[in-house]
Amino acid sequence: MKFTSYILLFSLVFVCSCQNHNNHSIEDFTITNLYDAFGEEKKGLIKDFGFSALVKYKGKLILFDSGTNADILEKNVKAIGIDLKQIDFAVGSHAHGDHLNGFDYLIEINPDVKIYLPFDFYIGANINFNVEGKEKEAINSLPPKMKYFGGEKNMNLKINQSGRFWNANVEYIKGNKELEPGINLIFTKSPFLGYASKYPSVENKNDLHSPNSNIKFSGLPEISLSLSTDHGEILVVGCSHSSVQNIVIETNKYTNNKVNLLYGGYHLLPYDRSEINHIASQLKNDLKVEKLAPTHCTGHLAFKILQDIYGNNYLFAGLGETIKFN
Repeated sequence: MKFTSYILLFSLVFVCSCQNHNNHSIEDFTITNLYDAFGEEKKGLIKDFGFSALVKYKGKLILFDSGTNADILEKNVKAIGIDLKQIDFAVGSHAHGDHLNGFDYLIEINPDVKIYLPFDFYIGANINFNVEGKEKEAINSLPPKMKYFGGEKNMNLKINQSGRFWNANVEYIKGNKELEPGINLIFTKSPFLGYASKYPSVENKNDLHSPNSNIKFSGLPEISLSLSTDHGEILVVGCSHSSVQNIVIETNKYTNNKVNLLYGGYHLLPYDRSEINHIASQLKNDLKVEKLAPTHCTGHLAFKILQDIYGNNYLFAGLGETIKFN
């Protein structure tokens, strides 16, 4: 009996140590890049174009974005030694596949985890949509078979969706939101890099941004993660389609605090040297962003320029790298 008790005790200790092993190495106040196309060669890590980061803040484990390929995300987290079953909640920055597809793996192993997404029809948000069109009385000239719902239903519809996140524990975010003290979601929307709700009229087809254009952009909603520290906000961005400067400005307004560290994708690939120099100057001199850790869609040219301008306050954040921020 005594020998059996020792075996049982040893087994319990062994099981507990194995269960805690994955999270034991994750320090508080850190960000680890789980998914990206650049970085040091590290055993088991697969580079791919997309973005995902693991944040630990005041004991909370947060998955921010999830990369392009669920299988690659799975391989990378296992190579690093992370168990996504232990995630407290996740954030998806916007409706592009290189930031959302890995959530298939997360939901498979952790089906009840809370996921925050921007309020966007293209990732499952239920919306109101009017289908009357112009000249509403035109419906009266049609036979029932040509009328939406036979003409028996109000044309101001609530469109309910199924899909990837249908049965997931998702909350769609329409504005800035405090999740708990020190943890905030910052909501921004791009007026142009989003979705067009109407094709341009013939006379304006070559000038979509003209004041006289009839094009209507519904915008691309995006959420970022801001964490409060004694030194300022730690701002994690996904792809910065609403411009990294606007996200910083909105963060400053909502938190009434400066940004100490700007981490993530700045979406500077489309810009030339003069434009990137201007953006870098805005971040450093106008917006007083103290440190940068660019990833993903920031681009080679921007990596070089931002490193030159920020010097020691430029932090390398390639795949598998962990940055301690407090």
